[in-house]
Amino acid sequence: MIAQRNTSYNPMEMSEKGAIQAVLALLSQRHPVRLPRWDCEVCGMIHLGQMPPACESCGHMVLVPQVDIHHEINSHW
Repeated sequence: MIAQRNTSYNPMEMSEKGAIQAVLALLSQRHPVRLPRWDCEVCGMIHLGQMPPACESCGHMVLVPQVDIHHEINSHW
């Protein structure tokens, strides 16, 4: 005999409409975090956060701040 597992950790069950509303409320509270981005002029690698002393990919010493985010990277179109 196989015992059925109870997957609900919350004693109150939420309807599908209520779950969708809760997720949308959480997503609307999230503010985008802007990290500084640095481009390597030699290999094109993008570095996030503080400017590293050299490119982690090719070792080039000159990194330029990225003015606008390249939206074609990681786009699923």
